[in-house]
Amino acid sequence: MSVEKHIKDKLIQEIYTNIDKMYDFMEQHYVLSPDHHDLIIKHLNKFKDQIYLISENSKLS
Repeated sequence: MSVEKHIKDKLIQEIYTNIDKMYDFMEQHYVLSPDHHDLIIKHLNKFKDQIYLISENSKLS
């Protein structure tokens, strides 16, 4: 594994952890309807997918 790939993996892991914290925050502080709960999960997962694609297709600065 290249150094750049290793760094990118660590950065993605950190971002994903923060996204999961966002979900936990929403779940802990709001009473969510099932529809809103599913919507939050859907959008956060979509956000994770976008972060992954950007990371894979971009060079580190």
